[in-house]
Amino acid sequence: MVDAASPAEDATPPRDGSACAVGPVRFVHDGPAPGAVVVHFLDAARYPDARCNDGTPAAFFLRRGTGDAARRWVIYLEGGGSCVTPETCAARPQSLTSTAGINRADGQAVTMTLSGIASADPSANPDFYDANYVQLNYCSSDLWSGERSATPGAPASDLARWHFRGRTIVRDAIAELLRTHGLGDTREVFFMGSSAGGAGTLANADDVRDALPPSVRFVAMSDGVYSVPYPAFDPATQRESASGETLPWATSGARFAAWNPRGDASCIARYGAMNPTCLSTARLLATQEIASPLLVIDSQMDANQLGDLGVDDPTNAAMRAYAQRYAAAKRQAFPTLDARYGLFSFFTTTHVLISRRDTWAAARVGADTLPAAIGAWYRDPCAGPMRLVDQR
Repeated sequence: MVDAASPAEDATPPRDGSACAVGPVRFVHDGPAPGAVVVHFLDAARYPDARCNDGTPAAFFLRRGTGDAARRWVIYLEGGGSCVTPETCAARPQSLTSTAGINRADGQAVTMTLSGIASADPSANPDFYDANYVQLNYCSSDLWSGERSATPGAPASDLARWHFRGRTIVRDAIAELLRTHGLGDTREVFFMGSSAGGAGTLANADDVRDALPPSVRFVAMSDGVYSVPYPAFDPATQRESASGETLPWATSGARFAAWNPRGDASCIARYGAMNPTCLSTARLLATQEIASPLLVIDSQMDANQLGDLGVDDPTNAAMRAYAQRYAAAKRQAFPTLDARYGLFSFFTTTHVLISRRDTWAAARVGADTLPAAIGAWYRDPCAGPMRLVDQR
């Protein structure tokens, strides 16, 4: 089925960080149903530093696109939290620290339940179901930002026994997709992630863009990480803490010690790695440091963000009222979002929206559903800033 004519030919993004200049595209669906998902491991000889926490080789999952959409790629960074101490790293599930549990040889089909933006069902995912879909397996526990290798022989009680190579995994996975899987011949790339993957998207988007041929139309989407500085919940007063804002970068010292992470290169070059502008999502996205067109997907009362602020009981009336005030603080910050970035903000506590079947189908701002809003923005991200904000 064809729902539009061929893509525009003026879709080359600028490489100089200038204002949004990504041309519009149209979706053409003229191929058969997509096939199976296969797993690929990054060869340790070619990519020696692309390692999971435990030293096993990193992996990605690939489902080939069909028809005209075979020249469109959706590249998704998995989420899954992080760790900064030997104890918390050791307590993480094997699936988040290793690929040892993926019992398939390279290139073999795997069974995966893919929902939302990853679904191959055209009724659920009408715009992207037939694109190439790549899911980078998250096993580095570092928000896709670490650049630290393990120390050989380090004891189990030492954090140095773990590799934190998330940024390296992104770089090398893109290199392998370019080398052997046809990414270099593509027309469009939609780079994205949720939760830890959403943070990884912000940290890596411009570097990924610059690794691709200049002719590739590149846009990005970050889900579940837009947060604002806000006072923590005080159990004694059942209100915001009188000690002031809990800063999003308050734990960054531990992260730097553990992972040697690197965020957006432009922001670091301008302000420094530990500068609040580069470490706070709201403050980073108030700048133009991320040059790639970016769509921000937000849950206004994100349960993970509220949990970090001490809100963990949805039956507690004071905590519910606090959550609504936190949502209001976010809405007050949205006008600071740089005009080159789009925004879809849903009034919910659900953490991440684009990869869950329930929220993908249910999230709506007015008449705009989440899938339709993403598709509309993707078609023409430079038409004007998208600002879809649930104002309940």
